[in-house]
Amino acid sequence: MGNRMNEGFKLYMEGNVEIELFDDDLMIFSVHGSKNDTYQVSMNENMWLCDCDDYQYRSEKEPGSFVCKHLWAAFFKVAELKNED
Repeated sequence: MGNRMNEGFKLYMEGNVEIELFDDDLMIFSVHGSKNDTYQVSMNENMWLCDCDDYQYRSEKEPGSFVCKHLWAAFFKVAELKNED
């Protein structure tokens, strides 16, 4: 887990997280990955989702149970936005 968290922090610090939509009911981010791919990260009804292969494979049995580096990057972006309030 720590490695994905560190990789997510690096993505966040490099400015690879773009806000598509941010409100109380739905958050959508585009996260540019380390291999020049872009992934959609979303939070809807308190469930975080990512469309990357890592997330899809690992959370297949129990949705929402796994946090990939793209989710971590989005979490750091949310924390930044909340601190600005």
